[in-house]
Amino acid sequence: MRGMTRCCAAVVVMCAFAPLVVRAQDPEWDARVIHTTAAIRLDGTLAEAVWLTADSITDFTQTDPVEGRPGTERTVVRLLATLDGLYVGVWAYDSRPGTIRHTQLRRDADFGSDDSFTLLLDPLRDRRTGFLFEVNPNGAIADAQVINYETINLDWNGVWDARARVTPLGWTAELFIPWQTLRYRPRNDIWGVNFERLIRRKNEDVLWRGWRRTEGILFLPHEGLVTGFTGLPRRTLAELRPYSAATVQARELQYPPDGPDSVLHLGSTGLKVGLDAKLAPAPTLTLDLTANTDFSQVEADSQVINLSRFPILFPEKRPFFLESSGTFSFGQFGSELFYSRRIGLDTLGNPIPLDAGVRLTGRLGPDQIGLLAVRTGGLERAVDLVARVKHDVFSRGYVGAIVTNQAAPGVRGDRLAGGADFSFPLYVRDQNLVFAAWGAGSKAGAGTAVASAWRVSIDFPNDFMDNFVSLGRVEPNFSPRLGFVSETDILRTSGHFDIYPRPHALGIRRLQFSPFTWERTIHLDGSPSHALYEVAPLGAIFESGDQFILIVKRQEDAPSTPFEIFRGHTIPAGDYYFNRAELDVSSSPGRPVSVGLTASAGDYYTGTATEVDATFTVRTAPHVITQVEYDQLAARLATARFTARTARLRLDLAATPRFDTAFFVQWDNESDRLTMNARVHWIPNVGSDAYLVWNSAWPTGLGEGMPWGRPARGALIGKLVYYFRV
Repeated sequence: MRGMTRCCAAVVVMCAFAPLVVRAQDPEWDARVIHTTAAIRLDGTLAEAVWLTADSITDFTQTDPVEGRPGTERTVVRLLATLDGLYVGVWAYDSRPGTIRHTQLRRDADFGSDDSFTLLLDPLRDRRTGFLFEVNPNGAIADAQVINYETINLDWNGVWDARARVTPLGWTAELFIPWQTLRYRPRNDIWGVNFERLIRRKNEDVLWRGWRRTEGILFLPHEGLVTGFTGLPRRTLAELRPYSAATVQARELQYPPDGPDSVLHLGSTGLKVGLDAKLAPAPTLTLDLTANTDFSQVEADSQVINLSRFPILFPEKRPFFLESSGTFSFGQFGSELFYSRRIGLDTLGNPIPLDAGVRLTGRLGPDQIGLLAVRTGGLERAVDLVARVKHDVFSRGYVGAIVTNQAAPGVRGDRLAGGADFSFPLYVRDQNLVFAAWGAGSKAGAGTAVASAWRVSIDFPNDFMDNFVSLGRVEPNFSPRLGFVSETDILRTSGHFDIYPRPHALGIRRLQFSPFTWERTIHLDGSPSHALYEVAPLGAIFESGDQFILIVKRQEDAPSTPFEIFRGHTIPAGDYYFNRAELDVSSSPGRPVSVGLTASAGDYYTGTATEVDATFTVRTAPHVITQVEYDQLAARLATARFTARTARLRLDLAATPRFDTAFFVQWDNESDRLTMNARVHWIPNVGSDAYLVWNSAWPTGLGEGMPWGRPARGALIGKLVYYFRV
């Protein structure tokens, strides 16, 4: 019996480390970057003779639609190293160049509607972290920071540039990434590199390496290896971004339901200056400093009608907190130890002055570290601290820890929280299996007891089958000051079992079946809180990119106290059970006109309700994008009837990848407020920015109609940011 046990253990170990054995048998490197002192003009034409001296990378393989087959269109990539940075040339040949999709022009737009090329760089060659650089046929760019095998930070903005153009043979692109933008060890000759190309009209995805559907461009253990990166310059001492912002604030008016308006605050003008700096204390570390920080150019939050009894987690949008945000993530949705919007914003989302901030991120050997310290001003005058570390384990896993703390005047003792976590992603016989867990504790101040929370999970995220199971617990007083906790005093189980067969018939690329999905939450005394059970009997993704799924739901809710579900309408305490059916339909984003629709109907607390969420998008090349969103829930309850409505309009226009305008209008009938955010953005030089922003709001539902000439509030902001190195 012992011999059989040892044999089984040996088989498991061999399967777990099989990918490492395969990599050990690979050549030491797959391609070479060529160094040159020749002048290269960044114009997307790739006309310089020096490009002919570089290695041609051409062996691209399909992930979709047919895994393992060569790409149907030829792709050639070449790399050149200059004194200033890395040049990447792309020849994306296409047999039908007139059908190349290219509607986006704005930086960091969603390129899912377009043809695109993505470059992955892993300069540290740790096969865990890196950078993504993406370009479409218009020359619009987007970038991201790779945090781990499944997480990227789309809000990271590196200083780099690209040009592209459509040709009679397809399209070409030229990318330039300054060495200063990257973290690398000067003596590291081999970097991890990968390339991905999307051919939108075919919904075809091809990669250089990691092309299996269970891998992808984020599967860094199977990245390509490119040699020739020795002799690179050290990063410069500092990158500086001083800014100045001028604001003209209109007077703020109050509109009662009936009667004349009144002035709450008089108009004002202001001038603000500040500085953001990026230093390189070591080749693999980045130190960010900010003083008198300003976020006036940030888009307003979406107006949301909260029809539940739990708080809403709004996304972070402020640049200082977005960059490297993945480094500090800890916990799960609903129980996060660090939520950056707790710093510099009050409970209503109004800004609190941010006097200064320091952030250190990067790598020290096998450890990924993050340190954040921020001093807020105004009436708060708090010092917020976050420290995070992840130690590499196995090929992709880590064991980590985090500590958060806030010290504020008038508060006895610091408000401390901390935790530890691990993630062990295994790759066994070309299948992913992930074991993860975290545990945390928090103190509300001196003399208070520690309250804890934890969660364990097992994930099997693969192409044919995607299964997940988790168990979590949150004690009653768990409340990290810098975190987000939607509910305490609970024990929660959740999971899903999904199956995705590929019939390759009737134009269907992939079927979607979900035999069972659940999330059940009970209080620690055993009483119910809420639950959701779902079955998806049928769904499909078509070769065209269109898709649909039908879902049958069973929901339970047991509020212990009454709560206001909509303005003037309250749900009494009690136990509620309701059944609903939902249909989700969406057309391919590659179409000039695309539609997304979610419709559901069925029981709803003491009555019934129908719900519709619709999105209508029109894309016109080279870049005019109009998007209309409309959400409505019409409830017919035993004692009340109400209809909750939210509408949004986004108009996105761009003349070039360096000059764009955005217009965002939204309204909901709970706050009875119409808001507008209009922004003009110009990039005079890479790294520098100029903004002109107008924000305004009007009350709706007044008996005399909309007071267009007398908005409740308004502000005009002009901001200049200048980038340079020292």
